[in-house]
Amino acid sequence: MASDSDDVDAVEFENPEVDDAHPDEFEDLPSTDIETELHVHFGMAGSFPLRLVDMFFADDGLHIAEYSYITPMFGLGFKKHHREASAMQQVYDVHGIDEVLLQADTVHWLNYEAIDRVVLHRGGFMGRPKLTVYPADGSRSHAIRLHEEDDPDSLAESLREVAEGRPFDVVVEAGSGLDPRENVERFFS
Repeated sequence: MASDSDDVDAVEFENPEVDDAHPDEFEDLPSTDIETELHVHFGMAGSFPLRLVDMFFADDGLHIAEYSYITPMFGLGFKKHHREASAMQQVYDVHGIDEVLLQADTVHWLNYEAIDRVVLHRGGFMGRPKLTVYPADGSRSHAIRLHEEDDPDSLAESLREVAEGRPFDVVVEAGSGLDPRENVERFFS
């Protein structure tokens, strides 16, 4: 005989305040009027703790929003990263980029003039795709391992569309993009 506790995983919890929200209900909120051209969702940056990251290639530049800290044991082991990424996607879907940038722990903004190149490593057997943004002034790069991107070719095409007419290059390379020296330099900078 199964106990009631066996059904706990099958129960879906609903939040009517969030689930029934419609974007038109928020028309009167202040807006920056940032137009997103490409949203790269559910990336991870750093080493310990990992940080969840969404990237927004927008009309005014690149916004890199770090919004949650994940540790291997209590974050990855309990799938916190999936829950947090889904919640932030829902915030974006309902409220747009303004609310994501407001809720993020850290936001890095780069004017497109300040970007030298964006490198997409396709990933493969040994790793997921990786997107690295290299500033034109040689300062610390921003490397994000992509956890929702299943089609690097489509992402590469979207990145090239964003870069068209702008001063940065898009480079697509095979492999996981693991460079121990660069990773150590990024960690200590």
